[in-house]
Amino acid sequence: MAHSTISIFFFFSLCFFSFYLNAQTTPSKQLQAFIFPIKKDGKTNQYYTNIQFGSNSTKLNVVIDLGGNFLWFNSVDYFNAASSYRPILCGSRKCQIADTDGCILCISDLPVPGCTNNTCSDFALNPFTGTLGFSGLGEDALHVRSARGAHVQYTVDDFPFQYSDPVLRTGLVGLAAGAVGIGRTGISLQAQLASAFKIREKFALCVPPAGGDGNLIVGETAYSIPFEEISKSSLFTTPLVKNPVSISGNEVIGNLTHEYFINVKSIKVGSKTVLSLNKTLLSINKKDGSGGTSIRTVRPYTTLHKSIYKALIKAFVRAAASKNIKRVKSVAPLGACFVLKTVTSSKTGPQVPTIDLVMNKKKGVFWRFYGSNSMVRVSKDVTCLAFVEGGINVSGPTTSIEVGGYQMENHLLEFDVASSKLGFSSSLLLHNTTCSKFGSS
Repeated sequence: MAHSTISIFFFFSLCFFSFYLNAQTTPSKQLQAFIFPIKKDGKTNQYYTNIQFGSNSTKLNVVIDLGGNFLWFNSVDYFNAASSYRPILCGSRKCQIADTDGCILCISDLPVPGCTNNTCSDFALNPFTGTLGFSGLGEDALHVRSARGAHVQYTVDDFPFQYSDPVLRTGLVGLAAGAVGIGRTGISLQAQLASAFKIREKFALCVPPAGGDGNLIVGETAYSIPFEEISKSSLFTTPLVKNPVSISGNEVIGNLTHEYFINVKSIKVGSKTVLSLNKTLLSINKKDGSGGTSIRTVRPYTTLHKSIYKALIKAFVRAAASKNIKRVKSVAPLGACFVLKTVTSSKTGPQVPTIDLVMNKKKGVFWRFYGSNSMVRVSKDVTCLAFVEGGINVSGPTTSIEVGGYQMENHLLEFDVASSKLGFSSSLLLHNTTCSKFGSS
């Protein structure tokens, strides 16, 4: 009897241990989302997260590129321990999914990251400097944390990436080894997690101001209070538009088909529509891909086509003057600056005329920027409008409006890639919260 009892105990212990191991390495049916922390570097205005990559879980800081193709980085720590690295071969299914620009031949004594023969290859783009690097794609283990419960870690064994030339790191925040793309591609972060764990291709983004915390959540999740209520009842929704023109390899621009566009139809300052806009610039030119409105985490401030920028500045200065806000000399690259002491404070930052990007006037769909997202303090006595003229020193077609990171701060953005819809909140300051409190239940 004693022998039988010990056997039964051993059997159930073995079953429990096997279940525990499987729970750490395979996706649960209830697992629906993964979480990545976001920080902002105050000097470069870049937003970055950290990941664990490879068999030894090398920790890497990578800039978040909302329109980026894939994960790319250069790290000696990873290189020296890349025992589980595997090249993605030309003609393979993963290469077809990547939709790359060709193959590369690189013969060495031993295949190493960045130099393998018959390897599927593509261009990596530094979105800040416009530097391009052509190199082979590989795959290795990406370790991710569940956005639910105790943040259990899971592993994607064959996550695609590019080990890039170190020159691509020039211009990145000093902590960053590369960039992670969450654009419209088959090998972007959210696309690969959706494929690996059979979840919806969707992600929520909440970027913080410098000194704060934010999160990127990939997949479906139940948010913590009050974000659950904001998501359910307080989001504006608008279609995500796909630019039909690929500008692959064009410096700084990148591939327009991979970026997220929205249909902005007009702009308001205060309660008045800016009438002097060239409306044709607000639509995407189907021949060359120029025009339209995209959303870019790699732009520190919203950039505007020259004529749109001039019209906005003129309307804003006029509306500010009506509030007795005194204008002073501009501080490049910002074109409209004001005496700080003539601007009062409010719950949503400096009390200045609001700026609305209007998507659907009849349904009341507009993205409103209050002072916390429209004004930036440049000195002890001066504050400036945080919008800049775009398209300067850039070759090729340019997007008319690129909504930058500063305007996204403390807004909840839900990118439902599967259904091509964007959900966005009003300023979280109106809801008595910030991105630093954004997470999951």
